[in-house]
Amino acid sequence: MGYTRLTAEQAHHFFELVAARYEHGSIILTSNTSFTGWGALLGDEVLATALLDRLLHHAEVIAINGSSYRMKERRTESRTPSTLSDTARHAAGDLPTGV
Repeated sequence: MGYTRLTAEQAHHFFELVAARYEHGSIILTSNTSFTGWGALLGDEVLATALLDRLLHHAEVIAINGSSYRMKERRTESRTPSTLSDTARHAAGDLPTGV
């Protein structure tokens, strides 16, 4: 949840799904939108309040803060000598003199 705003029909279907599961089974949900932004995301503050009330009633909320996991590989690649110029690699001692 969180990249694009849902249509009224999509928001209604999402609410129906949560309402059907409420008190009957588990739901695992991830979102990059804070709870305060769900009204705008669903296009209806009242619907968002009712939906969050059901989702959070017995919820275990885990907030994850930090750098993007998807960028981890890119950060690692940018630090490896193979991405450096030959001059920088010579300075780092990764290339023999004369290469």
